[in-house]
Amino acid sequence: MPLSSNRSLLLLTLALFGALLYLARSPSSDIRPKAHRVLAKPRTAQQNGLVNQADRTETLADEEGDQEKRILRQRIVAMGDIHGDLPAATKILRRAEVVDLKGQWIGGDTILVQTGDIVDRGPDTIALYRFFQSLRPQAERAGGAVVSLLGNHEMMNCLGDYRYVTKEDIASFGGERNRREAFLHGWIGQEFRANYSVTARVPYLIEDYPASLAAPILPATPSGSSDRRFVEDPTFATASSAASDPLRRSAISFVHGGITPEYLASRSSDSPITDINRIGHSILESLLSVPGGVPLGLPRSANPEQKEFWSERGPMWNRDWALEEEEEICERVEKALEVLNVRRMVMGHTPQFEGILSRCDGKILLIDTGISRAYGGAHSSLSLTYTLTPASALTVSDALSLGLVDLQDADPEATLKGDEMSRTWVEKEVVEALYTAGRATEVLDEREQVVKIP
Repeated sequence: MPLSSNRSLLLLTLALFGALLYLARSPSSDIRPKAHRVLAKPRTAQQNGLVNQADRTETLADEEGDQEKRILRQRIVAMGDIHGDLPAATKILRRAEVVDLKGQWIGGDTILVQTGDIVDRGPDTIALYRFFQSLRPQAERAGGAVVSLLGNHEMMNCLGDYRYVTKEDIASFGGERNRREAFLHGWIGQEFRANYSVTARVPYLIEDYPASLAAPILPATPSGSSDRRFVEDPTFATASSAASDPLRRSAISFVHGGITPEYLASRSSDSPITDINRIGHSILESLLSVPGGVPLGLPRSANPEQKEFWSERGPMWNRDWALEEEEEICERVEKALEVLNVRRMVMGHTPQFEGILSRCDGKILLIDTGISRAYGGAHSSLSLTYTLTPASALTVSDALSLGLVDLQDADPEATLKGDEMSRTWVEKEVVEALYTAGRATEVLDEREQVVKIP
């Protein structure tokens, strides 16, 4: 090729590169997608410390426009004891619209809680633990979460108690020795230690919080793990109380068996959730160094707090909330809710074969409905939908029904957008039992109230 042609080609290339560089630096080329809100996406400032209110208000305004127009929403889905039945589990989760026909996450920012006893009575142990293991990162990427709890049967298998293990289950591991190794040192035991806990406190408002309140600090969540924000006690703002922060207890407690006020009192801890999970994991860790392998029960070296944890009084085995008369438990459950800073307690463990049972006006929700084919109970999940609507976003008719404006008001829309209503919200909780096989959804509790932030 002639030298002049090479020189022309070089000059043309340089000219094109210069034009592209100019366009890249030009302000007119800085086209950004419109900001949008992802409810459950973690915010670094909230993980590491209290959010500066001025910065928070500015950030929210930048993302959403006027804060008064924002409606905050969150959905939580919970499923009880599965006991070795993968087809039942996936069918229930499809009904709850958190997975598709292929078992892939479609729940968006939904928080899914499984309250333990995945194992025993059925053959699908490996498939079920792998299934939840695969869902966890999918949910995280979508802004949601999968929270996995240990049941008494998980712990029994780690302790070598195989009373309820089926022959098909053992065969799926290639023999009992392989199965014991998987639960003790292998991939299931590692999964328990990394991503499973005994109890969880899931707040209704994860990322978003009214700017006029100091959001509670939730523990940080390592990427790729279960959502650790829900298995430790949050840190509340100094002097925060139910009176100064009406949303302080806008959260749900999850556990396999039950947490009683008597057990909480015996712990004498300011961090009950963190403390309970610490004890449960201390038992799992102690099993790694037991001479001779699995002990078929608590190790002889178990300390008093571990023994109490594993007793009928502890959170893995307790059945008080399911078996005792309501007049005997409703006052007690209120004491437990106060200590845990929650509004409701959700648990499995004691089967309710006809369907999810609500007790004490929805403060106790029993979600083990015997879904495994070993039982033949109702296929169910629990759905909790929470909405916090600012007064300025209400219709006039809704505001009238709530008593926020009256018929004598000359300009009700202006009243709703005025300074007096700037700290007024309407909080709504809908608690539903979702069923498969054509059974209608059952509304277990529905509450709507006006919340005025001081």
